[in-house]
Amino acid sequence: MPLNSIDRIGHCRPMLLCAIFAAQNALAQATPKPQELTKVEVRDSSVRQYTSRVATSGTRLAIPLKETPLTIQVIDQALIRDKGITTPRELADVVAGVQQVVGYGNTASQWFVIRGFSSDGVNYRDGFRSADKYTPRDFANVERVEFVKGPASVLYGQSQPAGAVNTITKSPLAYNMTAADVRGGSFGTLRSTIDVNRALGAFAFRVNAAADRADSFSDFERSRNYLLAPSLRFTPTDRIGLLYAGEFQRTELDGFGNGLPMAPGVFDLRAGATTGQPWARLRNSNASHRFEATFRVNDRWSLRQGIYDGSTRRSYAGVSPAFNQFDGTPVADYPVQYNGGPKDDQRNTVFQSEVYGTLATGGVTHTLLGGFEAFRSAFTFAFYDQFGCDTAGNCFGGYMSRFATGLPAPSGGFTGGALDSSAARTRAVYLHDQIAWRQWRVMLGVRHDRAETTAGTETESRSATTGRIGVLFLFSPRTSVYGSVGQSFIPNVGARSGGGVLKPEMGVQGEVGVMHQWGKGLESSLALFDITKSNIRYRATSSPSTYLTFGEQQSRGVEASVSGQVTSRFRIVANVAHLAYAKTTKDRDSTNVGKALFGVARNTGNLWGLHDLPLQIPGMLSIGAGVVVVSARTADAAASGFLLPAYTRIDAGAFYRVRQFDVALNLKNLSDARVFDTAEGYFVQRQAPRNLTLTAGVRF
Repeated sequence: MPLNSIDRIGHCRPMLLCAIFAAQNALAQATPKPQELTKVEVRDSSVRQYTSRVATSGTRLAIPLKETPLTIQVIDQALIRDKGITTPRELADVVAGVQQVVGYGNTASQWFVIRGFSSDGVNYRDGFRSADKYTPRDFANVERVEFVKGPASVLYGQSQPAGAVNTITKSPLAYNMTAADVRGGSFGTLRSTIDVNRALGAFAFRVNAAADRADSFSDFERSRNYLLAPSLRFTPTDRIGLLYAGEFQRTELDGFGNGLPMAPGVFDLRAGATTGQPWARLRNSNASHRFEATFRVNDRWSLRQGIYDGSTRRSYAGVSPAFNQFDGTPVADYPVQYNGGPKDDQRNTVFQSEVYGTLATGGVTHTLLGGFEAFRSAFTFAFYDQFGCDTAGNCFGGYMSRFATGLPAPSGGFTGGALDSSAARTRAVYLHDQIAWRQWRVMLGVRHDRAETTAGTETESRSATTGRIGVLFLFSPRTSVYGSVGQSFIPNVGARSGGGVLKPEMGVQGEVGVMHQWGKGLESSLALFDITKSNIRYRATSSPSTYLTFGEQQSRGVEASVSGQVTSRFRIVANVAHLAYAKTTKDRDSTNVGKALFGVARNTGNLWGLHDLPLQIPGMLSIGAGVVVVSARTADAAASGFLLPAYTRIDAGAFYRVRQFDVALNLKNLSDARVFDTAEGYFVQRQAPRNLTLTAGVRF
C-alpha cells in the first residue's frame, strides 16, 4: 500500500507499537496450535446468545474475532428475534456508531451512516456485492448480520471506508426443522412467516416465506409485502458441496409520499402529516439467485466458486416538497410537486473464484485466501416531475396546508423527464494472509481492481490497488490489542452534470483498539478511528438525476461495545459512540469547509437487556428493556443549519416460551419520542410513534 496513506494517520501507530512491544517483553511466549479452516453451521436454537466468537465477513475466513485486528459486530438470530427486527434499518439500534438512513417515502433502505459516512448503495449479501440501493429486504430469511467497521475493499472491492454490512441469509441445515410465526399489532399490522427445513441424505432443502400487510401512522399509507426464499444444498461426498439459494420479494405501498420539507414548524406537525396522496403508489419487485460450489482438496486447502445475480424493478408516482434543502420557508407555505419514476431498475452479477487454506512453516501459521472477482451492474431510471401542476395543465398553489384536502391525481401520467442509465464493470484479484506467531496476529491484504463505468454515452476505465495491514497482540486468551490501516476504492456510478463520468471515491482509515472477554460469555471492545474520504458523489442542484464529486471529508471518534451473557439469566447489548469530528475538510466552495456531515450525530448510544425471571412456572418468562439515544444532527447535505432534533427512545418486551411454543410482546417507542430522519440528506421523514406487536410462534 502507498506509504503516504499510512503516514496520514501515522500518529496512531507509535503508541500502539510501544504498547505491544512492552507487553511482548513482559509476557511468556506460547505457540498456539495451527489454525485450520472449519465449516461453520449456524443452527436455530432456543438458547439466546447476543454474541459471536467467530465472524467470516472481516476476512472471508473462520477467524476468531479476538484474533482479528478489526472492529466487527455480529447481530445474531436471537437478538433479531427478541428486538422484533423486520427491516435492515432497525439494526442501527443495536450497533455502535451506526445510524439508520431511511429511503424515500420512509421506505426501508439497506444502508447506514457508519462512523460519519453513508454506506449509500453499497450492500453485501452472503459476501457478494449487491447493487440494490432502493430494494426493500425482509428479515424472514436473515440468519445474522455482520458489521465490519473500516475499509473492506481488499476483500469485497468498491466499498465505503467507514464499513461494510454483510447479511448472512438462512441456508439448508443437516436436520429437520419447522418454525412458524404470526404477528399482529399497531397500525393494522398483520404478518406471518414460515421456515421449513428437510434433510434427505445428501440433500437438504429449506424454504422461508413471509407475507404481511399494514396500514401506517402516516395518512393514506398502506403496504403489502411478500417473500419466498428457497435454498437447496447437495453434498455428494464429504469433500464436495453445492448450494443454490434464491430470494423473491414483492413490495407494494399505496399513499406514497416522498417526505416532509426541511422547514420551520415541520417537527410540530402531527404524526400522520404527509405529502402522500391516496392515488400515489410505489411498486418494487426483486429477485436474486446464488450458486456456490466448494471442493475440499485435503484437510488444509479448499476451492470455492460462487455466482450471484440480482435484479430489482421499481416504479413510483407521488408528491414531494418542491425543494430538497432548507431555505427558511415556513411549513404552512411550502410548495409541493408531482414526481414519478416509471422505470427505476437495477441489476448486478458477481462471479467469484477462491482458494483458501493454511500453511505452517516453523512456528508461523499462515491462513491464506486468494481470489478473482468479476462484477457487473446496470442502473436504468427515469425521473419525472411537475411543479405544482397536473398533466392537464391545471396548476395549483400546492401549499403544505392543503395536504389534508388532497391533490388531484395526474390525469395523463408524468412528463418532463428522460430515460437515463449507468453501468459499471469490475475485474479484480485479491490476496489475504492471516499470520499467527506465538501471541502475534498479523493481517495483510492487497487487491487490484480495474473498473469501467458508463454514464449515458460516456465510458471511462480506472484501476486502483488498495491494501490493508493489521497487527494484534494477545495479552491473554481473553484480551487482545490491535492496530490497523486500510484503504477503500469505489467508482462513482451515475450521470455527471455537464457530461463525462465521475471520479472514483478513495478513502483510508486508521484504527487502534482493545478486545476483552468478561467471564465466559460477555464480550467487549473499544476502538479509536480516523477516516479520510475524497471524491464524494452528490446530486447536482441543476438536475435531480445527475451528480458531481467534490473535495474531502474526515471523521474521527471512539466506540465501545459490550454484548453477551452477564449471568446465566441476564444478557445485554450495549453500545456507545462519540464522533469528535465529522466535517468537510476540502471543497471547491470554501464556504462548505468545516461544515458537519449530514445525518451524523456527535453522540449515540443504545442498550438492550433481557432477563429470564426465576419463576416456578412451566416454561420460561423473560422481560426486556432498552433505550436508544441520538443527539442532534445536520439534516441536509448542504449543511444549511437545519438540524434534526435529539431524541431518547425507550423500548420494552415480554417473552414466554414453553416447550416448542413462544409468545413475544414488543413495545416500541414507549416514550413516544418524536424521531426524525432524512432521505439521503433531503426530505424529512417522521418515524413511528408509540406502537406494539404481539407474536405467537411454534417450532418443532
